[in-house]
Amino acid sequence: MAILSGLMAVVLGTGAAAAEPPKRLDVVLTPHAAGGEGSHLGVRMTLEAPGLKAGDPLVRLPIRLVGIPTPPWPADAVEARDDRGPIPLSQAEEPPTPQGVYRRWIVGRASAGDVVVSYRAPPRRVTAATNNGPLFDLREENGGFAGSGNGFFAAPAAPGPWRVRLSWDLSAAPKGSRGVWSLGEGTVETVIPSDVLQFSYYYVGPLKSYPPDPGSGFDVYWLSEPPFDPNELGAKLKALYGGMAAFFGDRGGSYRVFARQNPYKGTGGTGLARSFMFGYHLPAKPTVDSLQGLLAHEMAHTWPGMQGDHGETAWYSEGMAEYYSTVLSWRAGAISTGRLLETFNERATAYYSNPYVRASSPEAAKRFWTDPVAQTVPYGRGWLYLQQVDAAVREASGGRRSLDDLAKAMRRRQDAGEPYGVAQWLELVGAEIGPVAATAGYERMVRGDLLIPPSGLYAPCLVVRPQAVRPFQLGFARASLNDDRVVRDLEPGSAADQAGVRNGDVIVEASDISEVRKDETRPLILTLRRGDATTTVSYLPRGAPAEGYRWSRDPNTPDNACRF
Repeated sequence: MAILSGLMAVVLGTGAAAAEPPKRLDVVLTPHAAGGEGSHLGVRMTLEAPGLKAGDPLVRLPIRLVGIPTPPWPADAVEARDDRGPIPLSQAEEPPTPQGVYRRWIVGRASAGDVVVSYRAPPRRVTAATNNGPLFDLREENGGFAGSGNGFFAAPAAPGPWRVRLSWDLSAAPKGSRGVWSLGEGTVETVIPSDVLQFSYYYVGPLKSYPPDPGSGFDVYWLSEPPFDPNELGAKLKALYGGMAAFFGDRGGSYRVFARQNPYKGTGGTGLARSFMFGYHLPAKPTVDSLQGLLAHEMAHTWPGMQGDHGETAWYSEGMAEYYSTVLSWRAGAISTGRLLETFNERATAYYSNPYVRASSPEAAKRFWTDPVAQTVPYGRGWLYLQQVDAAVREASGGRRSLDDLAKAMRRRQDAGEPYGVAQWLELVGAEIGPVAATAGYERMVRGDLLIPPSGLYAPCLVVRPQAVRPFQLGFARASLNDDRVVRDLEPGSAADQAGVRNGDVIVEASDISEVRKDETRPLILTLRRGDATTTVSYLPRGAPAEGYRWSRDPNTPDNACRF
């Protein structure tokens, strides 16, 4: 999931347009992974002559972003000083947005000369009961830290761009420790907007990597020994990355993959600045093959982007990642036709069984940050819409052009600093199939009309067949599985109600919802506490059968005749 891929595409491309030389921003990060309450990541920033007036914001940090909180910060956590000595600071929360809430620290007097900001950022404490979500928080793991800047970095409120020099003080870290940022290992100098300091990853400690030595241009890092072979995974991802980068015309730049263990059930990933992090649950014993689709999806987020509000454009970023993570993996020989077919049908089932499948994009966006099921709407919706566009373009051009041409054209606009929003997309599609058809297809998708796979797109290799699905129906508010774990808004007559779940029950333990959603025959098992009594219930969280479709393999068509 690339939560804010549009923002990242913007902020990573703005530095060169600055009218004046960027001011310096020196950052030193000092890890203290003590394995307990004293653990923290020390941050020291020196801002070159920011020229602040009394009442100006100095730095800002999200206190909750897309449902992920930062640890509580004392009122005096952040200190600042300049040529005149300590600067008094006050705090204020910015108006909340659908994505979250930011806190800013405000100077009590005008600054003089450079300003030095220092603080200690504690890691977030997570348990088996923590809700799975985007990998934004800072975690402690095996003598080190792993997380994004959103979990700890009080970045300059002034957007910049800044001439950043980021380094690591490893004097308090275990012997052999290394410090890595999304944009490089060790000391890194670059010009970026301040947002990138938050929307990027930090990884430090006695880590291991593929390849073992830094500087290859593509690196995979881990702090704890995983149940899969990280070197095999790294080699496969490196090969896939090369193919994806070539397809999208990316000839330079490094890329980094970070792994961390989750104490709770669930696997997931989040892509940020030229990197992504994925988390896995050790008892689940994920394999290289089982991780392939997730990691290919996150890697594909590096390139396709669209300007605009997330609720308006998530279909593009997620749909493109779903499409090209599979198709480019197949073209590179990383997955077989059989595995591609399995992936297609898994995604089709997830789309047709989504309870929000017929919600309009604005309606789904309202629930996006509170319900993980609603978060998946743009994935299937964008993926199927893009297949419809692909089929229409191929038909209109007699097979000479395809979705590939449109994806590359959007990427070229992005690289050139030209507009690359919905209007530009519809202009490109309209040039291929006509503006009326382009607009009509897009509006059907946004309205929430049920999208049907084009019957001839993958023929004769794959055949589209109708197959009813049973929509996922938890039976109570999804937020009940968040931090307080109390059942709310039980739906009368639902399978949960019939199984004996009641409002006010405390959820002691629950099956992995993401896994239950993938298989409509798999029950949801809940351990509930009601008063002094504890009980276990099991039920199928499904509604009545609904319209759906899937692909099947034509047994008379050989693999070498398949085209994707």
